[in-house]
Amino acid sequence: MLRTLGSSRIVGRLCNIGGYGISGPLVSQLPRRAKRFVSSEIQQKDEQAGDSMTATDTGIIHKTEEETLLYFDNVYPRTTSLWSPAQWYNLLLANQSREAVRDKIMSYASPPSNPINGLELRSSIPVKRDGGVFATFLVPPEYTKAKVNSMIQQNTSKESTIPFLSFFTRAAAFPVKGSPWIEDLRRLPTTTIVVNFQGPALTQEEMYSLFRRYGSIIDIFPSKGAGVPAKVKYRSFRGAICAKNCVSGIEIHNTVLHVEYERIVRGHMVNNFFVNHTRIAVPVFIALLSILAVLVFEPIREFFIEQKITHRYSISWDNHWIKQLVNFTSSTMSQFRYYWGTQDNVNNDKHLWEERVEKVNDLKMWLEENNNTFVVIRGPRGSGKHELVMQHTLNERENVLYLDCDKFVKSRTDAKFLRNVASQLGYFPIFPWLNSVTNVIDLMLQGLTGQKSGLSETKEAQFRNMLTTSMMSIRRIALQGYKQAVKQAGDLNLKEEDYLQQHPEEKPVIVLDRFTGKSEMNGFIYKELSDWAAMLVQMNIAHVIFLTETVSPNHLLSESLPSQVFKTLILSDASKENSRNYVLSQLHDHLENPIKEAQTKSGNDLEKAQEQEIQEVHEIDEVLEPLGGRMLDLQAFVRRVKSGEGPREALEKMVEQSSEQITQIFLSDKYDPIKSAQAWELIELLSKESVVHFENIVFKNLFKAAPETCITELENSGLITVSRNRGVPSEIQPAKPMFRAAFQFLVNDPELSTILRTRYLLKVVGFETNRIKKWEEELRPLGKSGETKMFKDRLNYLSKKIDISNAIINDCEAEIKNLAQKKR
Repeated sequence: MLRTLGSSRIVGRLCNIGGYGISGPLVSQLPRRAKRFVSSEIQQKDEQAGDSMTATDTGIIHKTEEETLLYFDNVYPRTTSLWSPAQWYNLLLANQSREAVRDKIMSYASPPSNPINGLELRSSIPVKRDGGVFATFLVPPEYTKAKVNSMIQQNTSKESTIPFLSFFTRAAAFPVKGSPWIEDLRRLPTTTIVVNFQGPALTQEEMYSLFRRYGSIIDIFPSKGAGVPAKVKYRSFRGAICAKNCVSGIEIHNTVLHVEYERIVRGHMVNNFFVNHTRIAVPVFIALLSILAVLVFEPIREFFIEQKITHRYSISWDNHWIKQLVNFTSSTMSQFRYYWGTQDNVNNDKHLWEERVEKVNDLKMWLEENNNTFVVIRGPRGSGKHELVMQHTLNERENVLYLDCDKFVKSRTDAKFLRNVASQLGYFPIFPWLNSVTNVIDLMLQGLTGQKSGLSETKEAQFRNMLTTSMMSIRRIALQGYKQAVKQAGDLNLKEEDYLQQHPEEKPVIVLDRFTGKSEMNGFIYKELSDWAAMLVQMNIAHVIFLTETVSPNHLLSESLPSQVFKTLILSDASKENSRNYVLSQLHDHLENPIKEAQTKSGNDLEKAQEQEIQEVHEIDEVLEPLGGRMLDLQAFVRRVKSGEGPREALEKMVEQSSEQITQIFLSDKYDPIKSAQAWELIELLSKESVVHFENIVFKNLFKAAPETCITELENSGLITVSRNRGVPSEIQPAKPMFRAAFQFLVNDPELSTILRTRYLLKVVGFETNRIKKWEEELRPLGKSGETKMFKDRLNYLSKKIDISNAIINDCEAEIKNLAQKKR
């Protein structure tokens, strides 16, 4: 009896689930409940309060007994993510007007091939998030509700199916058996629905029978107790969406089912990985950031470096197209001048460079040779190295990169250093402030994980990375015409190396100016630049030219490129004849203008102008001897004469300016006392003789401790120039010819020489006093020992040293007194 009643209850519940209208003795025996509307009380409150925005706008859908409610799937593209393209399709592309939706629904429900006569679409409520529409139809009198629902389902399935595209276009219509809740919450569709039971839970068999019609089910997770929901996992989104919209709110045997999408909380796995595995996650994250930075910024930086070298897109006179226009106009104007008989005068710089024309031609020839070009141009400061290379050799070349090493070396902070390097190379964008941030991150991570992130880089490593990126840009510039050459030659086997050997003019020229080889600050750049330049030459993608003042960089360059023989150019000062020709050519207009003006006046004025010109030329000949052939000094002299100064006056002011420079740099109290005394001693010697032999300096009291070191330091400071014989200092000269006149001015001026000589003597006294103190400290323990006979020789040596130093101090003090009396 109990078994029969239990089986009857299950059959009755299944009948109620399957037909929702089936009557029978078992069903009639089940208790019935009045139909409950979830929002009825809320609607009543809204009507009493007169609220214009009622719950019906976003709540449940009501229908009469003569109406039927169906849900149409796949009317819009569904949104399964907040960033889904379907959202933009719905907003921008899809026709979402009320009339378009109604026409589409009616074409599905009652097509001409199988119409439902008298079918009327009362309302259509789109659910764009789910990609469907709730449609309410008025059932015609000659049809039953079940018949209309069945025909609409068949028509929709048939009309929406397009051959070969049925997976995308096929729509489905399902009768809504629950009380659908229309909401606009951010609950995105998923393949799993959660079923909450308001009453006793359904079994797996009942749930399968209820939900299977909407799509293939992968698994069912039944409720495990009161208040615990069940879950149904579909194979596709469409099944879960249709089940949620058609079943939610249904009442089955005193149990109301509330269906919603399972909320998937994303990101926990990533968060847990970073929190629980920091030692692995942080390096991986940093590696990903580094890869992203390389992929994004490196092409941009290579472009800007190419732009720095070629000036192809810059608005300046270095621009490729502006140069073409200037060359065209210049050639055209030269033809007009030829026909008009107004040829320009010979280049004003010709006389200065007559003795260097051969060197300029050699340098141009080296740049056109197929062999690897590694050139070192050496000459004293102001000898015209920069002008020879940039103005006379590379002035017509477009692919030139000029780097001033002095700007790298004199950068005091890391950020300033990186900015200067980036500016010279055209390396953009650059973020020097990131180095400080990454250092802080390293400290934090080292405290948390025990290891550094590896994100921060030293300025040496960053400088090396900049040079590597520049190398890639230089290679791309050198091979710009490679593909075109292959097409023209029709030789697909033409290698890049062969192309560069045949077209050396395509290779960029890298000029490294002020390359001294060592420095107290940022001295590592010389080694890095040397290795970088060697790599460029070995890869045969660039010509490299070093401009240096001394021979010290040769050893460094030999280490970077041991198998390459350097091509070397040595520049010296211009000869007196060439200096005279250069100055006269520069002052040609200045000397000729008074004569031209006098020609329009009386003859006496013309004679005076001619005499004045002769006198000025004679004065120029006189001042050229102390002025010398240093290019910077010649240019400064020309500017002074053009400004209205006479040749002698210009020379005097230049000598005074040089002497002031010497006193402030080498003879001031701020300078090292010993070096200042050594400098004055050399100044006195060089004021009397143009050349001082090194052997005459070795045994002088201030120099004999380390003569070569002292001379080298003064040479690097820019006071003197030293010529060497097989690496050993041989002859000492002023750093430039103008300095000898300045030395003579300082020594011969009574007032200045007295002050400077007194300073020198006081520094010598201090030097000898310090030596005596050192010897006295050595004598003190020897005198205290009882065995003085054992140290007799050492005592005699030290006593003689002290006597000599005392004699020097006495002589210096006596001379100081004489100088003081003369000054009075």
